[in-house]
Amino acid sequence: MKTMKNIDNNNRKKNLLMIVTMLAVMSLLSISCENFLDKEPLDKIGNKQYWTSSKDLENYTIQFYTKFKTFNANDENYIGIFGGDAFSGSDNAIHGYTPNDYLNGTRSVVANNAAWNWESIRQVNIFFGNYAKCQDDISMYQHFGGEAHFFRAFFYFAKVQQFGDVPYYQNELSMQDESLYKARDPRSLVVDSILSDLDKSITFLDPLHKVSGGRNRLSKEAALLFKSRVTLYEGTWQKYHAGTEFASAGVDPSKYFRIAVDAVDELLRSPSVGISTGQVTDAYYELFNKLDYSNNKEILLWRRYSAALSQLNAAQMFLSNRPSQVGMTMSLVASYLDKDGEVYDMEEAMGQYKGNAFLVQMAANLDPRFAQSIRIPGDLMWNNANGINYFDKPAIDMTGELGNSTGFHSKKGSDPKGNTAGGVYSVIDENGAIVFRFAEALLNYAEAKAELGEVIDYDNTINKLRQRVGMPDFKIINEPNKEDYGYPISDQLYEIRRERRSELAMEDFRVNDIKRWRAHKLIQGKRPKGYPFDPSEWNGLKPKVDSKGLLDPMSASMPNGYGFKENRDYLNCIPTAEIVRNPNLKPNPGW
Repeated sequence: MKTMKNIDNNNRKKNLLMIVTMLAVMSLLSISCENFLDKEPLDKIGNKQYWTSSKDLENYTIQFYTKFKTFNANDENYIGIFGGDAFSGSDNAIHGYTPNDYLNGTRSVVANNAAWNWESIRQVNIFFGNYAKCQDDISMYQHFGGEAHFFRAFFYFAKVQQFGDVPYYQNELSMQDESLYKARDPRSLVVDSILSDLDKSITFLDPLHKVSGGRNRLSKEAALLFKSRVTLYEGTWQKYHAGTEFASAGVDPSKYFRIAVDAVDELLRSPSVGISTGQVTDAYYELFNKLDYSNNKEILLWRRYSAALSQLNAAQMFLSNRPSQVGMTMSLVASYLDKDGEVYDMEEAMGQYKGNAFLVQMAANLDPRFAQSIRIPGDLMWNNANGINYFDKPAIDMTGELGNSTGFHSKKGSDPKGNTAGGVYSVIDENGAIVFRFAEALLNYAEAKAELGEVIDYDNTINKLRQRVGMPDFKIINEPNKEDYGYPISDQLYEIRRERRSELAMEDFRVNDIKRWRAHKLIQGKRPKGYPFDPSEWNGLKPKVDSKGLLDPMSASMPNGYGFKENRDYLNCIPTAEIVRNPNLKPNPGW
C-alpha cells in the first residue's frame, strides 16, 4: 500500500506540473492573446499579413512576459522569488541537506548549459526586424517597442550575470551569418548596450497611470527600477572585482553608480510609486500575500492569477505548510538588528535559549521583519476550507518537501486564507506574484549614493521601509563584529548592506549581491547553521549539531565548509560544445 500511495502522489505531482505549465503558457499577467493561436509560429513569421497592426506587435511582445519568475511550475518549486535564496544558493537559506554546488565550488565543466540559449534574444530581434511594417500610427505601438527594448535588456543582463563577456547581437541572424562565430564581446560593451535599450524603453513605455493593463504590464517606472538594478550591479562588480580577471579594463564604476542614482531620482518623481503601509504589526508580512496589487504603489509589476480566467497557482500549498526543504539560516537571523536599531547579542541568546524558546525570544527582540519572515510557534498557518492550523515547531524531523533542516521555517509570501494552504496537490490559488517592487529602488539608491560618497536622504529612502515595521530611523553603527567581506568597507555601507538583507530576505537577491560584492569570504569555509536545538522538544531525535548546539545539517556532506573558488566560480562555464562549434569563444577564468 505504501508503494501505491507513493505512485499516486507522484502522479498527482506530474498532473500538477502539466496543469500549471499549461496555464503559464496560456496567458500571463491576465493579458488576452486573442486569435494568437491562429498566427504562424513566432519564430517563423514572414507573411505579409503579420506585423501590419499594433495588435500584432502587442501579441508578439506578450510572449516574453512568461520569462519573469512568478508561481509557475518550474519557478523555484512553485514558490517563485520566495525560493530563490535557497535554490539559487546563498547564505540566507539552504535547500535540504545537500550543499549548493555553486557555493561549494563543485560544479564541473559542462558540454551544454540551458542558460547559454539565445532563442529569446533572437525572438526580440525578430521584432526589431519587422515592427516598422506596422501600418498604424506610431503612437499606437510605441509602448510595445518599449517592451521589446526592455526585454532585450532583461535577457542580456541575465547572460552577463552568468557568463560575463557574451556575443552581442542586435539583429536576427541566419544560420549562414558569420557573426554567429564571432568572439565574445566585452561585458562593458554589452552592459552599455543594455543601458541603451533601457533608455529607449524608458522613452517609449507608458507611465503607470497611462499604461493599458496597469501594474500587470511593463511601465516606464518598472524600466527605471530595472535600470538602477543593472547599474548598481555593474558598478559594484567593476569596483570589487577590480584587479581580477573578472573586471573590465578602463571602466569607471562611479559612472554606473551615477546612472543608478539618476534613474531612481527620476522614479521618485512619479506620482504612481510609494511604500505601502498598514498596521505596523503585519504590514510587511501582508505585502507579499495579496490577491490583487492593482492599486498598490509599491508593486511596479506583478502577475495576476484569476479563476475566472483559468489562471491559477499552487504557491500557497508550499508557502503555507510545506517548507519545500527550504530552511533559513542562522547567518541571516544573526544579521537582524534589535527593535531599538542596535546590534543584538546573538551569542548570548544562543547560549540562553533553545528550540521554540529561541524563536519566541527572537520575535520579541529582533527587527519585526524577522517575525514577519520566519515562523514562530503560534503563527497561523491556514484557516480556510482545509480547517485551521497553527505552527507548533519546525519540521526538522521530516524529510522531503515537508522537511526543514535549520529550524527557521520561512513564512514570507504565505497566505493563511489561500485556497491551497494546508491542502495537497491542487491548483486553485489566485495570489498575485510580485515581479518588481519599489523598495528595491530605495535600497539601490542608498547604496549607490554611499558608493559615490554623497549625502543620503534616509527619510525618503531606508526610513520609509523602517517606518512600515516600526523600526527606529536608520543610523550608522560602529559594529564591533562585522562580517568579513574580505576588504574594508565603511560603517555606513555596512549598515546599508545589512538593511538590504533584512528587507529583501528570501526574494532572490542575495546570491547576486554576494557575486557583485565579491563577497566569497562570507561563505568560504563556512557551513550554514540552524537554530539552537532543544532535545527536550523531540522524542529521541538526534540531529547533527555543532559545538554550540546549533543545527548543523551539512556537517557530513560539507565538513570543511563551502569550497567556493574565487578565481573561477563567480562566472559560469562556457559550454564546451559551444566552444567546439565556435573556437572564437574562449573559456571563462578558471574553467
